[in-house]
Amino acid sequence: MTRWTANQLWGSEAVQKALDEPQPDPVTAEVVQDARAYLAKGPGVLRSWALSQPWPRFCTIVRIISGKILSETMGDE
Repeated sequence: MTRWTANQLWGSEAVQKALDEPQPDPVTAEVVQDARAYLAKGPGVLRSWALSQPWPRFCTIVRIISGKILSETMGDE
């Protein structure tokens, strides 16, 4: 996924705030699996589900969808 995708789902301002969050929830296999399952149902379903999550978890979901987690893992930042 990409930052563009995240911006399309939640808007650039919300994405930036989520990415700036200093204490998002940890990335777990459960969060990744949930995000994939909801995305498989459609972007709108993923969007709605993510917005229903507590802020720290929403921030983690945005980090996954935007590709930030992969970037950090690969040392691209």
